Formats: sequence, structure tokens, C-alpha cells
Amino acid sequence: MATFKKWWHVAFAFLLVVSLLSPTASATVLQPTNQKVQTATFDVQLSVDGLYGSILPATTEIASTGTTALSLMENTLTANGIPYIVTIHPIYGPYLESVDGRASGSLNGWDGWVYTVNGISPTVGLDAYKLEPDDKVHIYYTTWAKLGTASTVDVGEINPKVTVDLTGDLFLTNASNIANWTINTGTTALTAQSITVNTDQQAVITFSGQAEEGNISITASANALFGDSASEPLTIDVAPSN
Repeated sequence: MATFKKWWHVAFAFLLVVSLLSPTASATVLQPTNQKVQTATFDVQLSVDGLYGSILPATTEIASTGTTALSLMENTLTANGIPYIVTIHPIYGPYLESVDGRASGSLNGWDGWVYTVNGISPTVGLDAYKLEPDDKVHIYYTTWAKLGTASTVDVGEINPKVTVDLTGDLFLTNASNIANWTINTGTTALTAQSITVNTDQQAVITFSGQAEEGNISITASANALFGDSASEPLTIDVAPSN
């Protein structure tokens, strides 16, 4: 009798293993339970400022775990009827090209759309930044003033004029005040006398004296520019004419 019970238990265990290894049984055993995954939601804030002022005032939205700043922007702008264009760069990925008709580079320079979160510029793009509770996302159009010129000044030239072209920003009427510029004439024996603003991206600087060899450095201060940041310096070489 004891032997019979022993073999009966062995046979039962064998049948149990076989049943678990069969496809039907495995599917039954491995079938996941129907559990709902709880997704955390929280408040965030989005505001958008263009070159000339607010496009979207600070607006509170509901985000969830994993929501990106790009998704927040797209959903909020769409809901408020504000047009935008996001293009895909082959290397850098999604790029905010335009909001409300203002395209990046519209001032012919490195001006364009950037963003901050809680007043800090993230090191990743809008598509890579994952929102956290109470984040304040601010998208805005920024300027980057750079001066250029096609003018040349030759040694011996008397009272030369230099036409300065601006990209990435706009001149204010204050740009006609020479006090709002930093102009270093070095060893050229020239003195900056006056500035005439032709357009919001072009000015003419008139010098007095007879030019000697050296360099002229020209910088428009923040007071002369719409974007409230000084321009990159422009250097002009004064050399003998060829």
C-alpha cells in the first residue's frame, strides 16, 4: 500500500509538470492580471513671449509623468489657436522654427526661439526635457546682435565713414547717440564724431582725422539695441591701400 501511494504521488507530480509545460496551460498561468497603472498628474505653467511682447500669458496646464516641454507647448498653443512650426533637424531633432508667424532668423542672424524652465536654460531641447511638478516653462524670442561692414579704411584716408550693418537685432533711435557705442580707435589717430542711423539694421559712423595704421573696435551697447544686450565687437583693420 505504501508503495502504491509513493508511485501515485510521483505520477501526479509528473502530470502537473506536463500540464504546466503545455501551451494552453502556460498561457493560463502566465496571463497577466488586469491591473490599472496609475499615472501621476501635476500642474505646470507655460508662457510664450515674441519679439514685441506676450503671445501667450502664463497658463496653467495639467501634465503627467513623462510629458515633455515640447508636448506641453504643442498642446497648449494648439488649444489657444496659436500657429507654430516645428521642423525635424537630421542631427539635432525637433526644432522650434516659428511661433505666431515669427520665424527664427527673421532678423538675419542667430536670433530665434529659446526656452527656460524655472528661470534656467536646460541643456537639452524641448523634446528631451521631461516636466516635473510646478515647472514654469517660458518660451521666448531672443536676439543676438552682431555687427558687420563692407567698408574699408585705408591709411592716409581723411575723415572716413564706416557703414555698419546689424544682424540678429534692431537699432533703437538711441543708436544715434555716440555715447551708446564703445569705439576704440587705437593707434589709427581717428576720432569717432557722429553716428547716423539709416535703418533699424544699419548705421553710419563718421570719424575725424587722417587714418594711420592700426585697428578700430566697434561695439553697440545694450542702450542702442532692441534686445537689451551689447553686440559682439566689430574689428576694422586700417592698412595701406593695395
